[in-house]
Parts: sequence; structure tokens; C-alpha cells
Amino acid sequence: MEETLRPRVRVAGILIENNKILLIEHLKKNKKYWLVPGGGVDWGESTAEALIREYKEETNLDITVEKFLFLSETIAPDKKKHVINLYFQIKIIKNSIYNMKLGDERNLTDLKFITKEEIENIKLYPNIKTQLIQLLNEEKIAPYLGLLWDK
Repeated sequence: MEETLRPRVRVAGILIENNKILLIEHLKKNKKYWLVPGGGVDWGESTAEALIREYKEETNLDITVEKFLFLSETIAPDKKKHVINLYFQIKIIKNSIYNMKLGDERNLTDLKFITKEEIENIKLYPNIKTQLIQLLNEEKIAPYLGLLWDK
């Protein structure tokens, strides 16, 4: 029987504190890049449950999921990878910020709040720099960004 390939659903939590956004740096195949913290949704897990779990694993922060912000898709040119990215606004639970630390995954290399100016100069996957800056400027964002793939 042929295996049915399906898109992977990834949830990501956008945390804004003091007009900065929390991002996490990854190292894969000798390439460093930044992501909004989050990860894959497991079978039988809600998107909110997945985001709370992934945020704890990657940042050690306890969060609440506030609202859905936008969606993007990434499909590799060879069609071997298809990810649906769901972005949510989150808040940290009181005093949780003091527990913030980088998770134990091997590919995680840094965790920090990044300014609008710094966002412009980093490698961010998927490339949602415009949307992050719009959020920091308290501007509206289109809920569907379409297909984003950056080599």
C-alpha cells in the first residue's frame, strides 16, 4: 500500500514584551536561522494544547493562547515537505518570564527578544518579517499569507 503524505501542522506563539518579539534560533545542516517558538501538533492534541506544550519545551515559559493571528504555508520545491503554519498571539503566565531558558533540543542555539530593527537583519523561516513588524506597529495583518518558501 502506498503511503499517503499529509501536510504537517505547526503552531507558533508570538510573544511581544516591551515592543520586542521572542524568537528562537535553530541550527540545522550547518545553517542558523530564527523561528517563532512552537512546533508540530500531535494527533488528538488541540492547537492550543500543542502550542502550550511546545512553548514550554523550547522556552520553559508557561503561556496562555490569546487569539489566532494568521496562517502561512511552506511547500518545498521538491514537494517533500509541506507545513501549514498557524500563528497565535500568546501571553506569559505571571512570573513565568523568570523561568525563561533555552530548551534541551540539540538544534536550539539561542532564545531572545528581538527588536523591529533586528528583525530586518536576521534569517527568519518562514519569512514573516513584514507581519512581525506590523504587529509591533499595531497594524492589521492579512489572516492568510499564502505560500512562503525561502531557500
